[in-house]
Amino acid sequence: MTCGEIFDILKSRGCSDLTPWLDERSCSQYPVSTGGYGDVFRAKLTNGHEVAIKTIRIYDNNGTSEGRYAKHAAREIYAWSKCKHRNVAQLVGIIVFRGCLAMVSWWAGNGNVVSYLKRWPNVSRCQMSLSISTGLAYLHEQDIVHGDLKGANVLVGHDGNPMLADFGNASIADATLHFTQTATGPSFSPRWAAPEILSGTSGHTKLADIYSLGMTIIEVFTGKVPYPGVNDYALPLHIAVHLKKPDRPLDVIPDNSVLGNVLWAILMSCWSHNPPQRPSAQDMQHLMGTISDDKLVPVAGTSG
Repeated sequence: MTCGEIFDILKSRGCSDLTPWLDERSCSQYPVSTGGYGDVFRAKLTNGHEVAIKTIRIYDNNGTSEGRYAKHAAREIYAWSKCKHRNVAQLVGIIVFRGCLAMVSWWAGNGNVVSYLKRWPNVSRCQMSLSISTGLAYLHEQDIVHGDLKGANVLVGHDGNPMLADFGNASIADATLHFTQTATGPSFSPRWAAPEILSGTSGHTKLADIYSLGMTIIEVFTGKVPYPGVNDYALPLHIAVHLKKPDRPLDVIPDNSVLGNVLWAILMSCWSHNPPQRPSAQDMQHLMGTISDDKLVPVAGTSG
C-alpha cells in the first residue's frame, strides 16, 4: 500500500487534508527535531498559525520500503485523530509534505515539559504530574496505549498546559482500520520502559504505560532522566534482571514532609515488577490530585 493510498484512507476516516492551507514558504528547510520514525518541521498555515509537521522517513538505514513506514504513520495518525482532550496534543490534520505522509499539530512554543521546567523552575511539579496523569487516563479511557511516555513526549502549550504527544508506538483497540504491524523501528525508550518490555516478555500495554508514567513523574520532579548514573548498556540488566528501581530524590521528595512518603509510595507502586499490582491511570489521576507542593516541604523540627 502506497503513501498516497493510505492518505486517502485516512481522509475517508475523517482526517482533515491541510495540504492546500500549508504556507510552504514558511517551512523550515531542515528538521527542528528528529528521532525514531519521524522528523519534525516548523511551518505556518496560510492564516498565519504556527504548526509542527511530523513526517515519516521513507527509508531507514537498511533500505526499508516506503509502505512499511507509511503504515506505521497511519497507525499513529489514526490513534491520534481519536483524541480530543486538553492534556493531549491536538492533531489538526494530515498532509503530504515533501513526498511523505505527515501529521500537523499546533506548534508548542514552550517545547517539552523537561526544557520548560528548566526555564520556569517555580512551576508546580505536582500540577504538571497531575495533568500528565489526566492525559494518560483519557487515552486509556479511549483504549489507546501510548507506548512511549516520557518527558520529551510531553509538550507544553503557550498557556503552560502539558499535552501528551508523539504517538509513534500507540495502539488503539479499534477494528475499523487495520495496518500490518512491523517488527522494525523504535519500540521503547529504555529508561522509561517497563521491565517486561525490556526483557521481551510483553509488548506495550496500559500497565506498561503506568510504569512509564511513574518514570515521567520523577523526571518532572528531578529534571533528570531516570537512572542518571546508569549507562544505556547496563540499563536492561539493572532493571529487568536485578529488579532495581530509582533511588528516592530526597531533595524534592523529602521523607520529613507531610506527603513525601505518600508520593513515593505512589511512584513505587507504578514501578511494581508485577504489572497487575500497578495502579490504573484513573487511580493515578486521583492520587496525584491529592498531592500538593506545599505538602512536600520539609517540616520544621524533623529530620529525614
